[in-house]
Amino acid sequence: MNHKGDGLLLLAAAIGGGGFISVKYLLDDGFTPYQVIFGRFLLAAVCLGVLYRKEWRSMTKQEWKVGGIFGVLLAAMFLLLTLGLQYTTPSVNAFLSNTTAVVVPMIGWILFRQRPTAPILLAAAVTVVGVALLSVTDGLRLDLGAVLSFGSCIAFSLQMALMGRWIAGCNSIRITLVENAVVALLSFVVACFMGGAVPALTWNAVGNFVYVGVFCTGIYFVLQSVGQKYTSANKTALIITTESIFAAILSALLYGERLTLRGYIGCILIFGAVLLAETPIKKKKQVDSRDRIV
Repeated sequence: MNHKGDGLLLLAAAIGGGGFISVKYLLDDGFTPYQVIFGRFLLAAVCLGVLYRKEWRSMTKQEWKVGGIFGVLLAAMFLLLTLGLQYTTPSVNAFLSNTTAVVVPMIGWILFRQRPTAPILLAAAVTVVGVALLSVTDGLRLDLGAVLSFGSCIAFSLQMALMGRWIAGCNSIRITLVENAVVALLSFVVACFMGGAVPALTWNAVGNFVYVGVFCTGIYFVLQSVGQKYTSANKTALIITTESIFAAILSALLYGERLTLRGYIGCILIFGAVLLAETPIKKKKQVDSRDRIV
């Protein structure tokens, strides 16, 4: 891919894919999901806040507002994802939370009257099939966990759809600063409410927290915010879905999980869907510009 936005988003997906392994290790060490969410966003907020400390003084009211809305949606996504995992299987949780490729175009169609092109719809359908092959092993069933998992997908999809319209009028770094700070604050409240003893911080735990906090959270959302300035919300959803490919491959290499033939086919379908979405985006650049506010 030679498109600037595509490259940044793909890099974000690759970094985020490795985060699943670090989160798994932290959970194995005894940390609760809520403690992990708080820890990763606290680190992200502090590191980015120090690195870009001068940006706080230049923050506009619009950037505070947009970053705050994105932060609430992101916090809702992580909370619903975590709660969903408690009531359904990991495979169903992973599948329903990774259907953004379909949900984002639908949100754009319903809220903003931006009808997705046929190739985008086809690429979205292929992506869902690929994610299903990669994730679902126990079959889909409608239960509370499935509803919550799909709710997390809707929250993240809404964030991407709104970002496509609002990010052009704001500074991407400032948006990410506010976004991470809001999630850190909200997740702290939830972690305190849920309770649970905090395990001892070993060097391995510190390393995993640094990776998921600094790289998979701070840098990840900077790359997403900047990358989405140069591409559409629909295509962003497709590219971000490749995170499941990187997660599967890295999990096989670093955590010892075996990727089945069905999983390999799922990876190929997801990657093929992203390539399928490349052509219409280039041909209809004027259409995508409607996603941005002037």
